Amino acid sequence: MSDPRIDKAKGKLKETIGKVTGDKQMEAEGQIEHAGATVREKVAEVTGGVADAVGNVAEGIGNIAKDIKDKVTGKG
Repeated sequence: MSDPRIDKAKGKLKETIGKVTGDKQMEAEGQIEHAGATVREKVAEVTGGVADAVGNVAEGIGNIAKDIKDKVTGKG
């Protein structure tokens, strides 16, 4: 998949060219490409945040499990 930042720029360029030339279809295509790239960019941000949060929770659970194990085995 291509870089959303590049797709946003391409969409904006198409939109502008469409406006200047009076080509409503190109203008609409540019708006759609720009909006789609913006959505993909936001989804990537959210996905990254969720992955980080899940990783932090898993790490915390691992630490708690280790502490419990150490207490049960007398190592803590």
